[in-house]
Amino acid sequence: MTAISSFSVGGVTVIIALSSMGLPIALAGVLITVEPLIDMGRTALNVNGSMLSGKITSRMLGTFNKGIYSDKDAVVEQTEA
Repeated sequence: MTAISSFSVGGVTVIIALSSMGLPIALAGVLITVEPLIDMGRTALNVNGSMLSGKITSRMLGTFNKGIYSDKDAVVEQTEA
């Protein structure tokens, strides 16, 4: 249900934005089909920022292990918080 409602909210938002700028509403179809690609880029940027902040924090705290970080065969174990 959440996925369905998120699609409709995005569509309505695009239509409102286009009509307020005086652009044709038919352009909404094009924008909605391109949106997943744009969203993937935003997600990749967010993940990259999270990874970078974790690395910087571990270096500042002195807990960064360059050997494990550079080891291509290292396995990250899942731990419970």
